[in-house]
Formats: sequence, C-alpha cells, structure tokens
Amino acid sequence: MTQLLWGLVALAFAALLFLLMWTAWRRRTRRDAQVETSAAPFAGPPTTSFPRVFYVATTPAGAPLERVAAPGLAFRGYGELDLFADGLEFRLPGEHPVRIPGAQILGSGTAQTRIDKVVEADGLALVRWQADDRELESSFRFPDPAGQRAFADAVEAIARATPYSSLSDDTTQEA
Repeated sequence: MTQLLWGLVALAFAALLFLLMWTAWRRRTRRDAQVETSAAPFAGPPTTSFPRVFYVATTPAGAPLERVAAPGLAFRGYGELDLFADGLEFRLPGEHPVRIPGAQILGSGTAQTRIDKVVEADGLALVRWQADDRELESSFRFPDPAGQRAFADAVEAIARATPYSSLSDDTTQEA
C-alpha cells in the first residue's frame, strides 16, 4: 500500500508540474501576442535568400534565456529566410510568416547561447529589432560561416538604409 501511495503522490506532483508549465506558457503567449510584425509582403525580389536556416529563438535584448512566444516566433526549427531591401521575412513550416520591416531592424550580431541552444563562440547570428517599446533579438544558426556573414552584411545594409529613428515621432533633445 505504501508503494501505491507514493506512486499516487509522484503522479500528482508530476501533474502539478505539467499544469504549472502549461499555465506559464499560456501566460507568455498572451503577453507576447502583442508583438507586431508586418503583415504586408515586401516589394521586389529578395536581395539575399537562405532556403534552409535553423531558427533558434527570439529573446528580449540582454535576456538570452527568456523566450518571446510571439506568433510565428514561439517554436524553433528549420525554415526559409529572405532579406529584402526593405525588411526581413522568415517562414517556419506550420507558422505564420514573420515580416520585420526595415524601419524596425536595428542591426546584427552574434551569440553563443540562447534559451535552448549553446554553440561555439559567435555560432549564432542575431538580428536586433524593435517591436513597439521592446528591443528583441532573433537568433539563427547557419550551416556555414559564409552564410552567417552574408546574413549579417544584408541585415546591416537594411539597418543603414532605414534607420529606426525615422520611425519615432517623439524626439527629445537635451540642452
């Protein structure tokens, strides 16, 4: 009987843990549902295309262990990544396409660690972008260093061509 009792206690504890994880994920998806990306397709053909790149995660800038669960960005996996003169589009199978307008792109970077991926130094390529009042970083793993460099160069070209500051309506100047 004691084995049965301990088994039921363990089962109840496991069920409680799963309930807490499910509740936390639901709360996170509701919080991040407000992350806005463009719905309109970009004009013209892509300047750079990557037919198979591994999307790792989107995190708040400076918080690599906190996932953003926005539509199209919640799950990792292989997808297609296209960079246009006026933005970036990422398509993960089974998810909504994510389009980040050039005016929201702040630049590129590299990282070693994200929420569920650790690789060699500078093995992850980042695109830093602004969504409302949040600065986010989306990370990708490229199969070769040349692809990662081409991605970084294309992102920097977009960021230089359409600076985020042109989006801001309120400007403050210090005397």
